[in-house]
Amino acid sequence: MLRTEISIAVGSDASPVDKALKQYRINPQDVLSRKIVHRSLDARAGRPAVYVYQIDLEVKHEESYAQKLKNRVRVVQPYRYQAPVQGDELLKHRPVIAGFGPAGMAAALYLALKGYRPIVLERGPAIDERKKAVSDYWKTGVLDPEKNVQFGEGGAGAFSDGKLTTRIKDPRVSVILEQLIRAGADPSVAWMNHPHIGTERLCDIDIRIRKTIESCGGEVRFNTCLKDIRISGGKICEAVTETENIPCSVLILAVGHSARDTFRMLDKNGIFMEPKAFAVGVRVEHLQEFINARQYRNIQDYSCLPAAEYHLSHTSSLGRGVYSFCMCPGGYVVASASEKETVVTNGMSYAARDGINANSAILVQTGKGDFGNDLFAGVRYQEKLERLAYQMGSGKAPAQLISDYLYGTGNTLSQVKPTYSHGVQLCDLHGLFSSAVNQSLEEMFRHTEDIFPGFTGGGALMTGVETRSSSPVRISRNFDTWQTEVRGIYPVGEGAGYAGGIMSSAVDGMKAAEKIIGQYQPDYE
Repeated sequence: MLRTEISIAVGSDASPVDKALKQYRINPQDVLSRKIVHRSLDARAGRPAVYVYQIDLEVKHEESYAQKLKNRVRVVQPYRYQAPVQGDELLKHRPVIAGFGPAGMAAALYLALKGYRPIVLERGPAIDERKKAVSDYWKTGVLDPEKNVQFGEGGAGAFSDGKLTTRIKDPRVSVILEQLIRAGADPSVAWMNHPHIGTERLCDIDIRIRKTIESCGGEVRFNTCLKDIRISGGKICEAVTETENIPCSVLILAVGHSARDTFRMLDKNGIFMEPKAFAVGVRVEHLQEFINARQYRNIQDYSCLPAAEYHLSHTSSLGRGVYSFCMCPGGYVVASASEKETVVTNGMSYAARDGINANSAILVQTGKGDFGNDLFAGVRYQEKLERLAYQMGSGKAPAQLISDYLYGTGNTLSQVKPTYSHGVQLCDLHGLFSSAVNQSLEEMFRHTEDIFPGFTGGGALMTGVETRSSSPVRISRNFDTWQTEVRGIYPVGEGAGYAGGIMSSAVDGMKAAEKIIGQYQPDYE
């Protein structure tokens, strides 16, 4: 396979594959297959803006072409996923999966495709019921603790931008992307530089994946929470719900980062966990047009380009990392609480990313020095911030202009209108965080203003509080077996503390399924 690289001017309708064949003088009749593997935008100053494509070409006479094009192309081997060979140990009960977010969904899909007929316990509702509950919450402010942005089919990722960008290099990423495309995602997610699906499309894709699982004999039980577990002889033997005890010798824990009651239940049953550092902060909103103008400043006409993004990071003088997270171009700041009388913010975009505002979390790393050493100190710290945000906002979200936060002048909204559906209450957000977090945020904003002029002005708005960036605990597991010290329990995904985002969580769930397939073969009707 020859990997080629070509550039196409922004706005051009030229075919990248045709240009690659012409540029590298490859006879079209010699081409056996062609595939775009990556596209990025090069908008550096002093040159025309171009899209840079990497294209893999499977050709006849590959050695001859590779020699002729030496130093201009690379010879690469395409990745072909091989599922593990089924193990010899008999599995007497159907695998049980707690949670149907990205990790649980991927694990269920791969077990189902291999004939293991998993049982999924999802504490929240199916997508259609969930969308209605979330819509009602955003309109009225009345929260159902079991039907919200955190719990239900698709997990917390279902009400986000559907971002598929990940820093992990695991080749399984391509396998997950293939499954998403089969379920209805645009094929471009396989090669876009920062692929995304969009909230409304991701919900439909989740439904199609569930139907595939069910068509293979799997079962998804909604509004069914894992309440307890039974252990015998160092092995899992039952998964307990409100209505039944399910015989179980394999349990995948894909419970998500907000299942605080489940963490406490696992601790009660002696499952070893440890506190984990995480980050807290605010959502910041700017006019999307400002972000576009700044990021595309070297392009005369950027009307044909997608809504621009940004990625920021800084280390404060206190040694704390501060960074942007889950940036949503043309998006909305959304209410994401899972407990009453709390405020939790998140961001989302629809597929078109055509909202007036851009938003992103700006987060500060925290650790034991902020909240203590015991297992659930981080959980309590999150809960404290979320309750305080509710109190400061009198039920709305507390908000402040970045310029007011930095310089203490004024206290009114400006050009940027908040998108948080329950409304915002302007106040001094210094009262929400510790001095260390506030100092780190202030330094981050001043640093960003130096490299991104205008970032702290123009009515840019902060809305609190962002607390659910990752899990506050990690469920310990053996990296050879993927299991806890209690055999048969496989903790995976964000909630277990081993992933962050849709793709890494899905890959983690997929790996757990591989471990089970490699050890067991089904022995049940």
